[in-house]
Amino acid sequence: MLRRLIPGLLAAALAWPLTALAALPVPGFTARYSLALSGVPVGEATVTLDEPAPGRYRMRSEAAAKGQLAVLLPDRLSEEAEGTFGDDGPQPGHYRHERRGGRERESVRIDFDPAAGEVRIEEAGSAPAKLALVPGMLDPLSLQLRAMWLLRQGRPPESFTLVDDASPDTYRVESAGRETVKTGRGPVEAEVLRRGRPGDKRTATFWFAPKFGYVPVQIVQTRKGRETLRMTLIDVSGEAVR
Repeated sequence: MLRRLIPGLLAAALAWPLTALAALPVPGFTARYSLALSGVPVGEATVTLDEPAPGRYRMRSEAAAKGQLAVLLPDRLSEEAEGTFGDDGPQPGHYRHERRGGRERESVRIDFDPAAGEVRIEEAGSAPAKLALVPGMLDPLSLQLRAMWLLRQGRPPESFTLVDDASPDTYRVESAGRETVKTGRGPVEAEVLRRGRPGDKRTATFWFAPKFGYVPVQIVQTRKGRETLRMTLIDVSGEAVR
């Protein structure tokens, strides 16, 4: 259930070394967020982007409860995505998601194979699946990266297909103007993108800050009109904020 609430918005352990992304069109960063579920503060999440090889991107994620809630919510959620940057932005290659530490365990691996024209999904407890690879397919972390890339290019939002399991969903992201968000770095003006419209079963709103290289400073998800997830920036560092 938590995997559905936190698609693609968490990346990289705090200790992971940050490499400058001079060769990539989106600068590297490490961002730390407060995490609340259904309005209740539960812990923190970290998002990091780096460049493991020229022209390649890597995003990693980790989210966990803090303090006394760590006993009640011992699960740790981690994600990792790798891919390349082309003329049309990030092209996903591999994505992995894991949930561990609690009673329930989850494991998902997704491989995007342009040569074979397919996407392969392996999910614990389910039979392996294959999908035809079509333009606009993105894993959760590569989706976040593409939104940053589009904003830096001054290009409008677009439709995309989110692949986080064997049942992908297609969405349209729309611009919702600018707003100021209260963060751990003070008030920050941000571009607002919204997935879904009021009345939809699921919606998600993203605030991307130009002063931080369009690193997201807040993400809010709702289900049936009720907030299920809120992530708000505590701090950010790296090439994106220099």
